[in-house]
Amino acid sequence: MQDAIILGGGISGLTAGYLAQKEGLDVSVIEKRTEPGGPISTHKEGDYLVERGPNSLLLPEPWVESFIAELGLTNQLQETKPIASKRYIIKNGRPVPVPTSPLQAITTPLFSFVGKLGFLLEPFRKQISNRAGATETVADFVSRRMGRDFLDYAIDPFVSGVYAGDPHKLILEHAFPIMRSFEREGGSIIRGAIKHKKKQKREGTAYKKRSISFKEGLGILPKTLARKLGNRLWLDSEVVAVNRIDNAWQVTWKRDGENFEGFAKKLVVCLPSHAIKRIAWSEAIAPPLKASPNLEYPAVHSLALGFKREQIPHLLDGFGMLVPSKESPTILGALFSSSLYDGRAPEGHCLLTVMIGGIRRPDLAALSKEKLEEIALNDLRNLVGLEGSPTFSHCSSWPRAIPQYTQNFSPWKETLKSLELEFPGLHFGGNCVDGIAMGSSILSGKRIAACLSTNT
Repeated sequence: MQDAIILGGGISGLTAGYLAQKEGLDVSVIEKRTEPGGPISTHKEGDYLVERGPNSLLLPEPWVESFIAELGLTNQLQETKPIASKRYIIKNGRPVPVPTSPLQAITTPLFSFVGKLGFLLEPFRKQISNRAGATETVADFVSRRMGRDFLDYAIDPFVSGVYAGDPHKLILEHAFPIMRSFEREGGSIIRGAIKHKKKQKREGTAYKKRSISFKEGLGILPKTLARKLGNRLWLDSEVVAVNRIDNAWQVTWKRDGENFEGFAKKLVVCLPSHAIKRIAWSEAIAPPLKASPNLEYPAVHSLALGFKREQIPHLLDGFGMLVPSKESPTILGALFSSSLYDGRAPEGHCLLTVMIGGIRRPDLAALSKEKLEEIALNDLRNLVGLEGSPTFSHCSSWPRAIPQYTQNFSPWKETLKSLELEFPGLHFGGNCVDGIAMGSSILSGKRIAACLSTNT
């Protein structure tokens, strides 16, 4: 009997498996896809390097940096270029830089006078009760604290860029808990942020988060973890049934038409919510999972387009641009990928990654690559002055991309928690539990590995 079986070979499951194995535990990781890492995947074609999923990793804390070093990837590390510090938001059909200084905040055309005033008055607005705040949407929170203008031209496009979601549906408590904690602890976002920063400085826990990648792309991280796990990682293997037998977990999975079976003291589940529900569970576990609400996963297309540099008159001097839902372009936004990190495009060329679909446009979910490219090129012509056709094109489509932390998220998470309490040795993790960011998923794996190393 093994110490643990981990369902899901995304970054959470791989991290948990690697850390548990390092502690001397006998574990197996089972993954349905033929490659490890889920959406964290890099495509290399000629001198173009394309991220099919996340384009950068925001380091959330020092441990993740140490984790990367432990895996031997420090020499692969890439910092974002200084030029990437600038962000653009589309307003009235053109990219407008996001303010980064008090002077820019005063002079920016991104917000109206009323909008700027709403931001300045934020520290003086009353907070609501914690009970009322538990179900408050991102849109309601931002409108209440900073006004509609800030919602429309700051938070709305930001939510599209992070979640491919709708701020009117996402619950703040789950989607952006740090903003809620700032209001709760400081009485306002601004005062709470200042108070939080002072506390970190006083306790010596301050850490400057920064975005990084690797010379070979983010895909090298799950590949390295997979190599460390060796034959304990089962790829191209779909879990079909889980049973609880005499305080042990029996897992049945299928690969190449053949059924395999394993027994373990503990079971870790790092799968999307819809994949968790699809498994044939023991009778005691199946009913609550079946009754729990579904999380929505919108379809997102990531279209990488390469051009000769002279085809685009815009300086591409930034991280990228995001499109508010009030604006007319169809795309959600575009990353200036070759401006983020070196080695993303051939000499004299540039690479843009265009995001299309999301909650905003479910009607685009099934479009062909040709139609998606047509939409992207039309918007890029209007937004950055693109001329001509791409010299390179690669499309990655994710039919179920990012879990939405809407009103269904709280009862879903409560269901998982109740099952963990009822069945010792059962643990849930991954982005349907612990946050959607890549850094959050790595930390989810760390949390689970700690559980495996104890008697919990």
